[in-house]
Amino acid sequence: MAITTCRYRTPGKGISLFHREGQVHAGVTMTAEIVIMNREAVAIAADSAVSLMGRRGDRPQKIFTSGNKIFELSRKHTACIMVYNNGNFMGIPWSTIITFYRQHLGDRTFATLREYGDHFIRFLSVEKEFVPSKAEENYFVTRVYNQFLFIRYLIQQNATVLMRQKGAISEEEIQEIAVQVVTGIYEKLQAAEFSPSMDSTVQEELRTAFAETIDKAIKEVFQNLPIPAEIAQKLGEIALLFIVKSPEGMDPAGDDFSGVVITGFGDRDIFPSIRSFQIEGRIANHLKYREVGSQEISLENGASIVPLAQREMVDIFLSGMDPRFEQALLGSLFRTFHAFHETIIDSIEKLDDAEKTALKEKFSGVSNELVQQLQAQLQNYRLFNANPIVNVVASLPKADLASMAESLVNLTALKRRVSLEAETVGGPADVAVISKSDGFIWVKKKQYFKPLLNMQETLPEVSADVP
Repeated sequence: MAITTCRYRTPGKGISLFHREGQVHAGVTMTAEIVIMNREAVAIAADSAVSLMGRRGDRPQKIFTSGNKIFELSRKHTACIMVYNNGNFMGIPWSTIITFYRQHLGDRTFATLREYGDHFIRFLSVEKEFVPSKAEENYFVTRVYNQFLFIRYLIQQNATVLMRQKGAISEEEIQEIAVQVVTGIYEKLQAAEFSPSMDSTVQEELRTAFAETIDKAIKEVFQNLPIPAEIAQKLGEIALLFIVKSPEGMDPAGDDFSGVVITGFGDRDIFPSIRSFQIEGRIANHLKYREVGSQEISLENGASIVPLAQREMVDIFLSGMDPRFEQALLGSLFRTFHAFHETIIDSIEKLDDAEKTALKEKFSGVSNELVQQLQAQLQNYRLFNANPIVNVVASLPKADLASMAESLVNLTALKRRVSLEAETVGGPADVAVISKSDGFIWVKKKQYFKPLLNMQETLPEVSADVP
């Protein structure tokens, strides 16, 4: 009996997520953004589409084309922040948070862009003005219920498959499925690495603070399922482990993050760089986040093109191949190669079962090698197409960098406009360039007001206990 333990699928009608009907996730930013760097400058561009989602996995309920996703720190800083995916942090718009951070930063500058990133993460971790304790508690409760509903769905899914095969299913078989599903998830979480700023001490702190909440969630979510006591104990551990660890590919809230990108120059940086984070939430003054990428321009690396969020059209432009097609092709060839030699071996009547099994194992390795060789050839093909473009980008003037960034964002918007998919990329593109000589310069920026009527600039006064 095959047991599904970690892949998340959209729940069926029998499973309800921790969600109120009619509630929408406002400001979820399904977007196309791009950063293009060479040794002189960094050009950034972002579309303006903002999607309102009923729940994760749903089609957008509403799309606006007036969102802001690029935020300059100030005229004194040669760095900026971009956001994508979830437009809010703990229910608060990123635009508001970045305004608070900009005020806190003031005239202070940092020697390197890495220090800008580290300081912003510390600010999110300790600032108490805009993240009350109640918001942190709600974040924990929501996460726990989503985790448990995800696990209950997996149990019901596997029970349904078995019931279709046998026509009926006993309580003992349901219990066996529950044991295998929960144990599989528990073992994967135990083996996963702790998120930055999280450790076993935080885990014990959360256990003490939320023990009653976890017990209540277990009783409410699994009340009709035969869950043994030892499995209930593992469920309690899972609730904590999903918070303090970053399990790759198995987190039911894994797509509910905010992408935060910091790019530009520090005071002492000669060349630009970029740092990218996925930020989920905060609990007990510990930020749940992970750094997902960083790139630096150097004497050896003269240019870089970094697409963010919806990036398939940029990948096609650069490499000549859609990554989704490549994965589908390799998967199909993998199955074909394995089925081909197995069919031939099974047709040889002179071989007994043991000899056939031995030959299948031998040729299975050969099939894997063939797929790996093809994958390497496709990688070389992508580099062959992309390298000339990157080499030209290394010498592009600032104006052409900006034009290229805008064109690539508009290319993704055009694809959405002429396809049957929701237009989650669109609206006017905001474009900016950052250089050591000129600082942060807007090339294109939409406004919802008439600038001549609003010449004043006011920022709220706020203090933050950030070192």
